[in-house]
Amino acid sequence: MPKVLLKSKQKKRNCLSVFLFFSFIILQAQNKIVIAYGDQIHLGNVPEDTRFEIHGPKSLWLKGNKINQFHFDKPGIYTLKVDEKKHPEADCARLHLPSEIVVEVSPVKMTFGQPLEFSSPIVKNKETRGITLKVPVVIQTYDHSPAVLNRAPVASAGIGSNIVAQLKTEATSLSEGTHFLEYSLNGIATENAYLMFDFVDANGKIQSISLVTPVKN
Repeated sequence: MPKVLLKSKQKKRNCLSVFLFFSFIILQAQNKIVIAYGDQIHLGNVPEDTRFEIHGPKSLWLKGNKINQFHFDKPGIYTLKVDEKKHPEADCARLHLPSEIVVEVSPVKMTFGQPLEFSSPIVKNKETRGITLKVPVVIQTYDHSPAVLNRAPVASAGIGSNIVAQLKTEATSLSEGTHFLEYSLNGIATENAYLMFDFVDANGKIQSISLVTPVKN
């Protein structure tokens, strides 16, 4: 059998593998998306011949990357029907989407910011128990009602860090405006690295905030 034919078959197998892998990843990651009102979704580089039929509090048609530019201003459940054109099997780089995507738009917007303040510095190889972390957070709600806090532990990221922060603030919900949340730290950092803390907002989404200075000796 000619080598060129073998290469052609191998390329088809590779394309099929890539197609199945990315289709699975996108299906798992994007079949349901949760965002805050006024936000956008990000589906990657969408081919211009892909059409989206949006059904929900606001219904319309969009094509291609315009889906990534659309602001979901009203809270509610949106269903996106995806119409993808047929394409050559060899087009491995093309984005593949599920036929239907559900977008849950929350009435709560919660934004963590800087600066992160510590009751005492994080020191290399020293237990952080007893240190309090304070972070500013801005809360906006579509109907101006209080936002329920997510009390999930906050993990840290960085070389040699196993520090975890637990919400110390006793309130279960907060009104609109700027507030300062306090967290109790536990764990140790074993390297002089820059750390970041993965705060969890009211919608269960992670917002990572980095320290501006590394762990001290």
